Amino acid sequence: MSDIVNETKKYWENDFNCSIAAACGILNYYGYKNHSKTMKKALLPFGGGIGERSVCGAVTGALAGLSSVLHEKVLDKDSIYDLSKRFKERFKEEIGTLYCREIIHDFISQDGSVDMEDPKRRNSCDKSVYKAVTIIKEIIDAL
Repeated sequence: MSDIVNETKKYWENDFNCSIAAACGILNYYGYKNHSKTMKKALLPFGGGIGERSVCGAVTGALAGLSSVLHEKVLDKDSIYDLSKRFKERFKEEIGTLYCREIIHDFISQDGSVDMEDPKRRNSCDKSVYKAVTIIKEIIDAL
């Protein structure tokens, strides 16, 4: 298992949401742990697809982590947009969607609730979180 996934697990397996886990895992892996405190506060409402099963929290967190690292590396705005687009394309290609509701579709009940304890649902989210940070690592390491 890659080190970036292990950094991400420190958050994901300790009651932080998908968005926070992805961003903080990325930041810690690249040595910007001091940014994690801010991300924990800023990304709280982004878990679970912005709390509405919209854009996957792993995607929003990974983009926040990517942008933070690229700003530290002093990349220009256009480069950050281009690399963000590349991330979203890869994530969609590998996971099949950018949307939480589509990732966990099989676990949403008729009333709209989600059984958060269902291990199969958790596996779907695990895959999304770990794939997001792995793609980010590949993008950053290719620079």
